[in-house]
Amino acid sequence: MLTLTWYAVSVLMVLMSIATASVGTAQIVPRSKPPALHSYDVTSIHAILSDPGHYQFRIVRIRGVVQSIIQVPNWIKCGFAAAYKIRVEDESGGLTVIDQGPCARDSGNSGPVLPKILAGGEQIDALIFVSFTNHPRESPNPPEGLLQEFERAP
Repeated sequence: MLTLTWYAVSVLMVLMSIATASVGTAQIVPRSKPPALHSYDVTSIHAILSDPGHYQFRIVRIRGVVQSIIQVPNWIKCGFAAAYKIRVEDESGGLTVIDQGPCARDSGNSGPVLPKILAGGEQIDALIFVSFTNHPRESPNPPEGLLQEFERAP
């Protein structure tokens, strides 16, 4: 059974490397901290929504206006903590970005709580990890982005 599991994982890894061979403006998620925010080209939200399979499991830079920030419960490595759903819109569409809170961002469990430093109506430049829960062609739920880094856009 263990050999079968190891074989299945190996095959999956090969298939994923083949499927993600063309990188474009999105980059495959590295094992360590991603490159600086400004080393990525800005990707439109429409591009992500139009082809979520291409952006799945990749870090992408978006720029848009924060429409809303909603606190949601979240169970993470530090226990039960607040997370935030941030609705970001650019001229091409809207996307939900998830911030798992300071504990998930920083192993020292420090850092500001997002609503204290960011408000609706502000323009942000952000790196997000794109993911969706269902197959992109079957998904009633649009992709979401897991916030990696952000700054206020000029």
